[in-house]
Amino acid sequence: MAAARGGDVDLQKAVGSLIATEKAYAKLAAEKGFRAASISVFADDAVIFTPNPVNGKKFGREAKEDPVLTWRPVFASISRSGQLGYTTGPWEYRKSRDAEQPDGFGHFVTIWRKDANGVWQVALDVGIDHPLPSQAENESEAYVPSKPLANPESASPDLDKVQSDFTESLKEDEADAIIDHATDDIRVYRRGQLPAVGKSAAKKMLAEENAETTRAPLGAGTSHPIDLAYEYGEYTS
Repeated sequence: MAAARGGDVDLQKAVGSLIATEKAYAKLAAEKGFRAASISVFADDAVIFTPNPVNGKKFGREAKEDPVLTWRPVFASISRSGQLGYTTGPWEYRKSRDAEQPDGFGHFVTIWRKDANGVWQVALDVGIDHPLPSQAENESEAYVPSKPLANPESASPDLDKVQSDFTESLKEDEADAIIDHATDDIRVYRRGQLPAVGKSAAKKMLAEENAETTRAPLGAGTSHPIDLAYEYGEYTS
């Protein structure tokens, strides 16, 4: 089977390197501690949430606590340029390194981008906590684009319009807005709940919220050309 390519980028190889980097980050955290591992992979402008967005590298250097976390990626994707990607998967928290059983569970989402030297760095990291899952998730899966971007010159204005329309529709009904803009393999994360994977699961989760949401973006990032983007900010609901 031929490898998926974006221009002259081997995307299968690129997303494989992204997954390997996430696993290496988790391994380093187990060996050196979460703070030291995070500082080593965070970009200088990396964003984490405490719960408000803060500079991740600065927070790591000043934090007094060093949580014992283990995690693994179960899904990853990448831009056609091979320069921006994301990983997600379950994490477990323990009160001490010698604790046999976890004391907390959750899921993370990490946005990665390559620096000028082609090294993956964390641009944004966020997570939720939830109850003990009833079963373990599968090993890592990945999605890579299989077709060239049709009209790269129109990607930026198209994204701006979609974001604007989405923000306005959230004010009327959050659930409908998300489902109307969702792909079939959407993942929805909410604190205290296991992730909803797929449009049917997402619709069921969101139907219970009945929320009207106003968002205020604080930051964003995109690939070049634009086929993968992220945004973060504040919201009221």
